[in-house]
Amino acid sequence: MRNLTLTLAAAALLAACGPQQPAETEPAAPAPAVESAAVVGPVLITFSEAGAGEIDAATPLTVEAVESRFPAATVEKQTIEGDGVYEQITVRREDGLALDLMPGGDPAVVGVIRGHGGPVVGPGGEQLGASWAELDFDPAACVRGMETLSGTLICYRQGAPHLGYVFDLPNWQGPDDAMPDGAFLESNARLSAFLWTASAA
Repeated sequence: MRNLTLTLAAAALLAACGPQQPAETEPAAPAPAVESAAVVGPVLITFSEAGAGEIDAATPLTVEAVESRFPAATVEKQTIEGDGVYEQITVRREDGLALDLMPGGDPAVVGVIRGHGGPVVGPGGEQLGASWAELDFDPAACVRGMETLSGTLICYRQGAPHLGYVFDLPNWQGPDDAMPDGAFLESNARLSAFLWTASAA
């Protein structure tokens, strides 16, 4: 009888030490999906000899055509009066993007694009606000701006006559048609816009 009792005690001890069934737990709830902000339209607008981003010499100069390329922007038509009267389309976006589109030889399509705010860059990554020294232009490749660009200096790279780099000239006291000297440009000139024209400068 004593042996039977010992045998039963040993069996109970082994059962207690054996593998245990895991306790049932509720399955973990899946982590909520993180929605990323949708990017609507081109974000960085690169100016080149061909145009600016998705806008080129074949783009119709209409609000509808421009809105289709910048659906998140405010696109408006304005009438500009100066030496002549023409229609201008402006593009403005919350990230500061500022583009002005104007006609060239054919009033039905885009002939001029001026990028003067927000995420616009040149073909080499040049950014608005860059200094004269950073961009290293030859003054001989520059002309003074006229009419709405009066008071600026527009410069061109060799072999790239369609893309102008517009420099503001703060503190310039000379005539609008005079070329500032190198020392003044080094100290004052800053890139304020890119200017693409369908016709070569």
